[in-house]
Amino acid sequence: MSLANNTTIQAALRRFKPLSDLDETRLAELAGEIRLRHASPGDCVLEMNSEDSRLLLLLEGELELTARDGARRVVRHTDPAATGPVSRLRPSAYRVTARTAVEYLQIEPQLIDACSEQDSSSSMFVDESYMVSEPNELIDDSATHPLMFDVFHDLNHGRIVVPSDPDVAIRVGRSLGSLGTDAARLSGILSICPVLMLKVLRAAKAAHPERVDIHSGKQAVELLGMDQTETLVINCVLRESLRTRSEAVRAYMHGWWRRAMRVAAISEVLARRDQRFDPEYAALIGLLHNIAEPVLLGYADRHPDLADDSALDNLVHQNRAELGRILLSLWGLPKEIVDAAARCNQWGYAGASSAADYTDIVLVAQWHATIGGSRGRWVPAIDDIPAFRRLGLQSATPELGLKIVEAGDQAIKKIDRLLSS
Repeated sequence: MSLANNTTIQAALRRFKPLSDLDETRLAELAGEIRLRHASPGDCVLEMNSEDSRLLLLLEGELELTARDGARRVVRHTDPAATGPVSRLRPSAYRVTARTAVEYLQIEPQLIDACSEQDSSSSMFVDESYMVSEPNELIDDSATHPLMFDVFHDLNHGRIVVPSDPDVAIRVGRSLGSLGTDAARLSGILSICPVLMLKVLRAAKAAHPERVDIHSGKQAVELLGMDQTETLVINCVLRESLRTRSEAVRAYMHGWWRRAMRVAAISEVLARRDQRFDPEYAALIGLLHNIAEPVLLGYADRHPDLADDSALDNLVHQNRAELGRILLSLWGLPKEIVDAAARCNQWGYAGASSAADYTDIVLVAQWHATIGGSRGRWVPAIDDIPAFRRLGLQSATPELGLKIVEAGDQAIKKIDRLLSS
């Protein structure tokens, strides 16, 4: 490689957040392993389903990403998302083509890892928040927070962990011995811990990939068997509960758990009044709709700037939907669960058809669970939420509203009694 090219690549690498703090010697060594590449308009840079592990960094021009469902998004080298690799997950979920003449780099991930081993602050974040389903959605600055670099680096290397609220998980673990062979009772116990429920669903799906209709905890427990389910739960309680020194993170985790419980209970109530929906499935979807939040909390201790409650709240709120979509899709969970997580911030969601769906149920449940609380600032008026109209709730009686709120309150009280017993 010519000295000029090496210098050009070094300057380009400085743009990317995990590499910006490398010393000159290390940066020059890395640049020496990389080749500057060019593509003309219409050229394919990365194929759909590609297993090519190299990271693609856009230096100049525009790329078009096409998802499996035909959705398209343009990424420009000036976009905030271009401070990390394009289409990071493997196999690739997108076909990437040059929209204009482009310059780009392809980097072997082990080169980045070698830098990370020498500089623990470096980790390659690869942002796919630009591939959300809303084509005009803007990327929030929090998408490039260093915490997100950590999350996606671990995701790329298969190290992602979904921690549970330790107090809740331990109580669940202690309850297992008294359940005998009753799958319904075990799934009922699991339903008070979204993380453990998720892990049982994932295990059941992995053990029975042909089953696409696992819509309840009871089904998952029956597929896995009582012994295997209990072993899985105990291992998760012992190994994957949240460990944090921060009271703010601990309090946020408990708040997340209570919100998930309330949304699940209200989702079930809403589904019972509409024959189009399965109440048990609606409760499960409500339980898992914000499952990305504990993943983000598991990294918060590494970032002192998130000790401030509002900073942590903003980061979680801005990243939970897209991260939830990515995780639940990778884990093969049903489409309804993935969709509800992906749209948990999309109050303007109006569906692909006029028929209401489970995402509408969860959005309305979220509204009832959130209004009046600290997150109420993110909640619009009922008239601005199509889900109410799609469910025929735009003119709901005060009695129904009271019933919905009471359902959430009773669910929390019941769970509190169970956990204190």
